[in-house]
Amino acid sequence: NADNKLRCERVINCCIQKLQCSYQIISLLHIFIQASVPHIALLASGGGQRAAVGLVGFLHQMEKEGLLDTLLYLGGVSGSTWSMASLYNDPQFSTNMDAAVSRLLDSPSVKLEQAVDWLGERAKEEHFSLADIWGVLTSAGIMKQMDLRCLSDEANRNATNPYPIYCATEKHCFTHGPIEGKWFEISPHEAGFTELGLFIETSLLGSKFQNGTLLEKKKEMDMVKLQGDFQNTRSVYSMADKHTGLSVLERKRPFLLYSIHVNVFLPVSFLIKEVIPLIAEWKWGTTGNFLYQYQGESYNSSNNYDPFPLNESFLIDAGLVINVPYPSFLGDKRDIDLIIAPEYSAGNMFEMEKPFPEINDTILEDRDWPKDCYVLEGKEKEPTIIYMPLFNRRNCKGLFPNAQLCFHCS
Repeated sequence: NADNKLRCERVINCCIQKLQCSYQIISLLHIFIQASVPHIALLASGGGQRAAVGLVGFLHQMEKEGLLDTLLYLGGVSGSTWSMASLYNDPQFSTNMDAAVSRLLDSPSVKLEQAVDWLGERAKEEHFSLADIWGVLTSAGIMKQMDLRCLSDEANRNATNPYPIYCATEKHCFTHGPIEGKWFEISPHEAGFTELGLFIETSLLGSKFQNGTLLEKKKEMDMVKLQGDFQNTRSVYSMADKHTGLSVLERKRPFLLYSIHVNVFLPVSFLIKEVIPLIAEWKWGTTGNFLYQYQGESYNSSNNYDPFPLNESFLIDAGLVINVPYPSFLGDKRDIDLIIAPEYSAGNMFEMEKPFPEINDTILEDRDWPKDCYVLEGKEKEPTIIYMPLFNRRNCKGLFPNAQLCFHCS
């Protein structure tokens, strides 16, 4: 329809500007390009605070090497979305990573009253969930900022920075629905299900829809809530998902420990009135479901099964599916030529999706003792992938197994 066409045109124009910038940088590096500018994406993995810090360090070094401006996209899941949200608060962070690092390191602490006030306002809204608690603890306690801007605000910015893609998983489809409905992505222009190819404008995410028709426009989520929805920690969610018999007290424990860890303590009255009921229900990442009762031709035409029967969607950590955001960057939509994938997690190192470059058996044998860099050469529609695990035989030397154990729960 006209709205989808206009949204696509805006994304294309943004990417064209960035490609022109990339071409200039690549030319300065004396790299010969026969036909077109390569589409390069940096995909940051999950891994909690380690991923947040690691991504900033990686981008900082890329700037020092004169390579940061070659990136067309920056994708993230879980912990890497923390630093993405913080970095993109500056519309030109990629031109001065020294200043970006200083802001992250030297930011003053967020006042408790500000965090509590934000939660108080969120608690009045229909889609209040544990992800909001997690988001404010992360934003105020770890990133030291309450970023109240909306992601769609970036749609009209210039193309200095790589185009950001934040990735999550839809809970209901993860546990009950088809695999193609699991992966969810959000960018400044659109939000939706990658494999299904169904999107809405980002500013409408959370609004009420029925059969593709907008019924009620809701306020767009800010970056604090987005961080909660897109990083609600795999270990906490998996704990309750695998052990549904856990008591409220047992489910409450990780929140209390995390609150102590980030040095943000919520008032007892708020905990009793608002938080404990959510813990009892184990309600995460609630937002409006724009596919509620949707009957489009491209959607679920084969078996008459509706994978999204509720008027709500539940966004959870994408690391439950795969801890690097490959699904959003494989295939024809973004036509990626080169993926740079620094891996900050302590999980499986070759948990991949298709179409994907062939992985040599000798590389798979390195799973428990990897090198610091692998190049997986793509053919035809497959992108070439530069894979760089943080935990490797060069960085950790003889301590690699111990390093994995120390960070396994992050």
